[in-house]
Parts: sequence; structure tokens; C-alpha cells
Amino acid sequence: MNWKKHVSKGRILDFPVLQLLITSIKNNQGHLIVKAKPDDGSEGPVDKLISIGSSPANYHIKIISDRSDHLNNLTSAMCRSGLVKPYDLEKVTHSMIESEDLVLGLDTNLIYNCIVSEHLLSGFEKANPFSYSKMPNWLLLAVPGVVMKEIENAANHKKKGRLTHIGRLGFRALQEIMVLQENRGSSGSAVLVVGSTNPQQLRYSDEDSSKIENADSLIRDQFRNFIRELDMRKGVYFLTMDKTNASLGRAEGLNSIRVNHPKMLRTGYDLYQLGEETVLLARILYEIAVEFGVIEISWKEHGRMHYFELDSGWQWKNMGHWENWQLLCSGYDNHFFREVNNYDEVDVEKISSYWKELREAMV
Repeated sequence: MNWKKHVSKGRILDFPVLQLLITSIKNNQGHLIVKAKPDDGSEGPVDKLISIGSSPANYHIKIISDRSDHLNNLTSAMCRSGLVKPYDLEKVTHSMIESEDLVLGLDTNLIYNCIVSEHLLSGFEKANPFSYSKMPNWLLLAVPGVVMKEIENAANHKKKGRLTHIGRLGFRALQEIMVLQENRGSSGSAVLVVGSTNPQQLRYSDEDSSKIENADSLIRDQFRNFIRELDMRKGVYFLTMDKTNASLGRAEGLNSIRVNHPKMLRTGYDLYQLGEETVLLARILYEIAVEFGVIEISWKEHGRMHYFELDSGWQWKNMGHWENWQLLCSGYDNHFFREVNNYDEVDVEKISSYWKELREAMV
């Protein structure tokens, strides 16, 4: 297999190519180490984040970072990938599944953490296993306009042409909205942006220009006005991961439900592939790259350390790259191709072609 035709410095990696590459390497190696590099593209020290052991299909991930900020970022990445679940998720889904039709108002933090696409939809299926459809008959996801404004503001954050951490998260949130619009996992769902946003109403933080200080109250107002016009009493919920926002929503008459954050990952924690679900290694690497900007995947073979780098915030990245789950190969060691070209022979071109056809069919 000549991987150089598909993986080279400065080349965009399609999601299936990354999955096939990491699977081929993993099939021949015992452990991989994932490290964070400076996300401004500069040379600097790398920090070990996780190790990946066992087989590609039944992997074992160990958290090896001891930095609190890295542990927080890893928790967010694993939550978006679906490998780590929000705390008490089953209680949340059971509280809503009794309604055949659902209208869910989404706070910004739910979109940032991919709670609907990765957790709620599958949670509905598990909560109602004997239903023919295994889902609510009809699901409307109402995104207040202020939520969209917050996400757009975040996505505009760059430094020296590269997306910053909040910039990458903003684009990842836009990607999540596109995923929801594609109706993945539920043919009866729809996404609707509700409420117009007057720029003069927005009060921006002096410390963080992406943060709207009065966003929470405006988000609740927009959703409350929407359901008032909808005139639907049962099956209407406002979802947030913020305890205060949930309490204020209930005080104002909204049927608010708080979705708890996942328990924070700690040094030495072990994570395993879920028995009832499949979370691809490429998906985990993708979400870690979004959090850290540039990551390095390394392993030892024949007495040498080998590695390749993935970048999620390069200068000319656009929404199309996010829509297609693409990362940039930003580097590798001198003997990288000598080793990986000996790995499993797979028809990468055919699989990549199928992937593109599938993506086009879903748009």
C-alpha cells in the first residue's frame, strides 16, 4: 500500500482515510501516544494527552495528561465523540420520552457539546426500546437566534490567520447544527432558528469579545416567545447545561431541563470502546484535534519513534472542510512512509470515493 498517494504534508485528510490509516498503524503496533502541540503552529514542547492500546475495534484509552486545562479539553472532546456520556443522561431522556411530539429549545452549550446528535437521539432509543419507531414521532429542535449569534462570534476568532480555540469550537458548533439539519438518526426531526436578534440588545463582555453577557436571558425570551406563538403545551422543553439558566427558566415558566456535564476525566482514567455503540478512533482523534489545534500521534517501531501530525485550524480552512470532517496532515517523521507502506493493503481510493458520494447524498 502506497500511503504517500493519500497522506502527505499539507494535504487534506478525508475522515475515512484517517480511520484507515490509524487502523493500519494500530493493527501493527501495541500503543499509540497522542500529544498536544502549540496550536499557533510554532515549534515548542509537546504534552502527552492519552495512550491508545488494544485492538482498533476494542481499544483501550488511558488518560495520561496531568494538566487541568488539558483534562477539561479532553472531557469535552470525548463527550462530543460520544465516548463519554453526560451525567444522569438516562433520567433526562426518560423525562421527555413520554411525549410523542417534542419541541426542544437548545441552549448554546448543548450545541457546543454535541448533546443532541451524540447523546439524546440514542438516549431516546434506549429509553423506549419496545416502540416501533424507537423515537418521538416528531422532533423540532428550536435554536434561538442569540445562540446562533454566539456561535458565529466565536467562529470569527483567529490569531495570525489561524483559528483560536474558541474559533475552532465555534466552527465545530456550526458543524453540529449542519449534522442536525441532515436528520441523522431521526427521519422525523427538524431544526429551526427562532427569534430575531437586535444587535443593540446585545451586551458584550469587555474581557471576551465573543461572550454576550445577557445572552441567557435573551435566549430564554426568544424561546418563550416562539412557544407562545406555537401554542403547544405538552412536550415542550428548554434544555441547558447551565444550572442557573435552568433555574431561571423554570422561574419564568419554561419547562427547563438541565443536562449535566460529564464527570471530569482525571489522570489515569481508563476508557474503552462501548459495547453497544461504535465510536471510531478517527472520530476521537478528530475531536481532540479540534480542542488542541495541532496533535501528534506517535509510536515506536524498530527502535525508532514515528509520528504524524494533524491540524484542525489551519489558515485557509473553510466551512466545507468542517462539513466533510476533514483535518490537515501537517507533518511526519523521515521514516514514516517506509513503515506505514508495509501495513494492510486497502483500496483507500474506492472507500474515499464512497465517502464523498455518501456525503453528497446527505446534503
